[in-house]
Amino acid sequence: MPSIDMLSLTATATAAVVAAVAGVSAVPSIDFTDSAATLSASKSISKWMTYYFSFYSWADQLGAWDQSIVQWHESGIYYNSILDYMDYSGDYALSGFVNKAMYMASGDGGDFLFGCDGNCGGKWNDDIGWWGLAALTGSELYGTASTARIADSDGTGQSWIYVANFTLFRILEDVDSQCGGGAYWSRDRSSTSVNLRTEKSTITNTQVIWFALRLYSVYKDQKYLDIAKTFWDWVLTAVTDRNTYMIYDGVYADGTCTVDGNSWSYYYVPMAMAGATLNQITGNSSYLTDGLGYYKYWKTNFINGNGAFYEPLCGTKFACKDPTGFNFPVYETLADLYNTLPDSESATKTEVKSIMATQGKNLLSTLSCSDAWNCVRTLNPVPTQYTYPNGTNPRDQIEMMSYINGMVRINGVATPTTTPSVAAVVSTTPKSAACPETAFISRTTGMLISAVTAGLFALSGWAVISL
Repeated sequence: MPSIDMLSLTATATAAVVAAVAGVSAVPSIDFTDSAATLSASKSISKWMTYYFSFYSWADQLGAWDQSIVQWHESGIYYNSILDYMDYSGDYALSGFVNKAMYMASGDGGDFLFGCDGNCGGKWNDDIGWWGLAALTGSELYGTASTARIADSDGTGQSWIYVANFTLFRILEDVDSQCGGGAYWSRDRSSTSVNLRTEKSTITNTQVIWFALRLYSVYKDQKYLDIAKTFWDWVLTAVTDRNTYMIYDGVYADGTCTVDGNSWSYYYVPMAMAGATLNQITGNSSYLTDGLGYYKYWKTNFINGNGAFYEPLCGTKFACKDPTGFNFPVYETLADLYNTLPDSESATKTEVKSIMATQGKNLLSTLSCSDAWNCVRTLNPVPTQYTYPNGTNPRDQIEMMSYINGMVRINGVATPTTTPSVAAVVSTTPKSAACPETAFISRTTGMLISAVTAGLFALSGWAVISL
């Protein structure tokens, strides 16, 4: 049984978790459409987010979970869920814990690839994408100033917004003109595996759109909007059945551009959200039409008869993890979709809220949450992967945290009256006075070697130079 990590929790949070351990095992009673109720639940759920954490994995996994329990990319989603919770709740008890982990994962250079250029075996663009999106959430929490840093005690890390930007453009390095553009899934172009060497995955390219739209909201810089629109067009034309809005899992850039015929839930709602956002920004209603097409396909094909979110391929074609992890980003982007849809789509907004409320009831039943909101099951028989020897699966709590974050955002919550102090995270002056954003532009432009990627920047007046 994992123990409470006393080194990563504040005294207040630790006391709350210890008290919660003695809680009653009855399922909580809650109206998931009630703003106050879901906010209160989120505060209880968050207290468990470090309880199951494997402390010994800090050094071995560079701030991530032990990967036999939680996959590396899911650790990025895990930290994103905590940062999102802090952003809307004003509860910053876990800020030090998250900052430490994010710094260990990105290092002094703010690079989740730790400087690996060219062929990087065992590295995937969508994996670093989840961590980079967590950094972007951190920038929305701490601010975009260069002093708001993911840093070690000596201040040697980079700013949250720098790490988000740099992750996006690390992904953009892996774009070429094959199959009409698009970013590759794996970082390894020399792999003997056709899948790893050639697949341009839908989730990676959906993440690029997500990054670009959120960064556009920060900077209002045309280059980000250009990127979002370019990759939107690629997903729409390269991996979407325009008759049904089914999205294929990717396309093989092997000279054939054959699609990967599998389909998973976690790119449909982000694409729906992106369509609503592009409509809002540009006034072009075709984006909304296509976005709603993706949403309708998702609700028809990825919700079962009990109203529970599920993956049709799990148990039929693939032996999936439980929970699968695909829903983690679905909850977040359903909330974004709800809050971005125009007034003319009030019926869709009502439906989204109802769908989410029903999913909450299903999760309470499936995860056997205690009245203290400990939502980690004890599985018997114990699965062979991603589970502690005693049958507990901490990914259950990540599922519940991701869900409640989305539900709170849908219900609405007042902006916190306090903001996290950057000084509380980094107490020293950075060693270098150089602006990290300047360093980012210099390094990245030197690394943008593909003609397609270079073209994206040329559209926005970014010079592509050789260093």
